Amino acid sequence: MPALALSGIPLPVLSDKGLTYTPTLLGESRRAFSGWLRSSERREVYSYAGNTGPLTQEDARAYRGLLKGEGDVWSFDADLRSSAFLAPSATSGTLEAGVPGGRYGGCLRMAVNASLTLPTALGTKWTVAYWWRLEGGGDWRHYVHRAGHFISDNGQLNVRTPNSGALAVATASQLPGGAVQLRNLGGFSGGISNPSNAALLVDDLVVLPWVAPAAWVAPWFAAGQPFGAPYPYHVASGDALYEPRTVLGRVGQGRAVEWWEGTSRVLGQEFDFELQER
Repeated sequence: MPALALSGIPLPVLSDKGLTYTPTLLGESRRAFSGWLRSSERREVYSYAGNTGPLTQEDARAYRGLLKGEGDVWSFDADLRSSAFLAPSATSGTLEAGVPGGRYGGCLRMAVNASLTLPTALGTKWTVAYWWRLEGGGDWRHYVHRAGHFISDNGQLNVRTPNSGALAVATASQLPGGAVQLRNLGGFSGGISNPSNAALLVDDLVVLPWVAPAAWVAPWFAAGQPFGAPYPYHVASGDALYEPRTVLGRVGQGRAVEWWEGTSRVLGQEFDFELQER
């Protein structure tokens, strides 16, 4: 288990500085005129502060976004709106949210030839991940689409062709119009192989405006937990914590750094961060 993880994704912590714990008491302590101490404290919450250590520019962008809660997550527990209340721009066919038996509670059920379009306005760098299975059989699978890469399947990196999932892609790098469109085409006509024309069940759809590092893929699947609690909150876990905590991240001061990898000079950055308990 890593020292610190957010929604199962390891967050680097510079060992030289470690993780600082700062308690905040909810309530107050004061003294009466007689000198007796009076307390209305009910509980205390913690803030956890650390530093990432050197990261490449791409990795730093991803970890900053993760901490700040950028992007959208669709749990489909009740409706078709995201954690940030983003609604679909278009739908077709039969769609139903809140269907029991999802990976984490309710899920989305898409009949054959149904589609869902989300106006995410993504650029050339993006990540789309979701859990899926065909209704009536099979285990839940975790697909992670990353711009410029093949699909990662159940923690295995880049093992499926870009057009073999439910996500409509123009190429490995491009989404049509920058929107996220999920489709259940049925049969063998592209996308997820569905010879029985079964309904497609989808849960925990995550859309991020950056390319997730390869190092995220395996622990993301292995954690087996929703992305967010709900997003932009995360469940923080790891050996650095006594027990998992629900936290909201904040990014602090950053610094440009450089180092050598063999004969190549790498320019990157490191930054401070803080996790505040809810």
